[in-house]
Amino acid sequence: MTGPASLRGWGVVAQHEFLVNLRSVRLLIMLAVLALVVVGGAYGLTAGPGAGGFSLSPLVAWGHPSIAPTGEHLAVVWVSDPFGAPLADRSVTFLVGAQGQEEILGEVRTDADGFARLAVGNRTEVVVIARSGVAEYGLGIFFFDPPGNFTTAYRQDDLDNDGLFDDLGIHVVTRDGAPATAQIYLNESMVTSANSRGYGRVELPQGQSNVTVEVAGERETIPQYVGPPFQPPFATGPDFVLLIIAGGFAAFAVPIFAIVISFDALSKERVQGTLDLLLSRPVGRAGALLGKFGGSFAAVAVPVTLVNVAGLAILTATSGKAPTASFAVAFLGLELLLIAFYVPLQLIFSTLAKTSGTAILFGFLVFLAFNVLYSVIASVLSLVLFPNNFEAQFRFLQVAGLGNPTSIYQQLVAFAAPATIGSGFGPFGGTTLDLPIVALAALVWLAGLLGLALWTFHRRAAE
Repeated sequence: MTGPASLRGWGVVAQHEFLVNLRSVRLLIMLAVLALVVVGGAYGLTAGPGAGGFSLSPLVAWGHPSIAPTGEHLAVVWVSDPFGAPLADRSVTFLVGAQGQEEILGEVRTDADGFARLAVGNRTEVVVIARSGVAEYGLGIFFFDPPGNFTTAYRQDDLDNDGLFDDLGIHVVTRDGAPATAQIYLNESMVTSANSRGYGRVELPQGQSNVTVEVAGERETIPQYVGPPFQPPFATGPDFVLLIIAGGFAAFAVPIFAIVISFDALSKERVQGTLDLLLSRPVGRAGALLGKFGGSFAAVAVPVTLVNVAGLAILTATSGKAPTASFAVAFLGLELLLIAFYVPLQLIFSTLAKTSGTAILFGFLVFLAFNVLYSVIASVLSLVLFPNNFEAQFRFLQVAGLGNPTSIYQQLVAFAAPATIGSGFGPFGGTTLDLPIVALAALVWLAGLLGLALWTFHRRAAE
């Protein structure tokens, strides 16, 4: 059947498919997941925590060069969490030598106060590795100068998660490796004392300051500096946050949404025996397929657009500034293009597969191929096809991005973003291709997938 008659019934089929999907539980589940990704991402990247929670080491080893009663060098290590709580019964390895040629001097478990000590003879340098669970912390202890009456170890962190590395932990031991009774001064004003394990903490002001440790009237002063606060992503502007959401989060979540909604659009008709009934009605084969496409597309596009609009609203509210209007509109439109890539792709599998389970399995395998394996495969092909020719490899990888619909979408997102932030974004670190070439590739992919879906359905329906 040719001409417009072949398209008859597509509107009825599309409406039915759309309404069926709207009532499905899986749409609600995917809607909730997408909302967490887009709306949660918009809020988290703009109003989320500072740097502290993401930079803290789970354990800290504080090392000191001391002198044992025998007169030999004594390596002293105190192991704690980043907040200064001692970690007992943790492994501490003492070793010397270059990497690959280390000599282990001994392994000591920390005592109840978190201390591990080992006499190391007259060695002037010892490497220490402390372990707790899967966490590891390494440091060096040096004996080049005779130890004074006390030694100090310092560590700056962002322990209150305010975006400033202004929390200075200080650990002090005496010459023989015992915790020192110490007073700690900030810019000549005493602020705290070391506890029974020799640990104290000071909150530094932003900028330059001096921290002084005093033990039995003897003093040591160390200058400290606190830089400007950590800048969250939105500090670069809401456009940057939108670029992360569009090119990263959504590029991963939206195809899954499309696959989950459309995976059984045709396979269920065959399993339930209703495909012949559908085609016996005044519905052309092209109309049936395009109706399935239109209904599935709308069932994904409507909730995705609503979630994206909510994400834009949250981004504007939390950052206090709206993203560039043209970029926001392009984001909404390109999300629809991404859906239009994956819905007909899944309809092809739904037509060919004998069961809905097989259809969704094929869909996810292709999703993984495009979103995880494609760049690896392209890189390997460039090496095989153009060995020892980096220039040819580079040009091949630039063009190879056109063979992946997700990559094309990401490149179009980069083109839509303001030039100051979009130039380095995209597969393979950006693209040297012109916008018309990428846009043409998108149209070829869209037309090709729809054409292949129509051809596949026509062949199967005729069997």
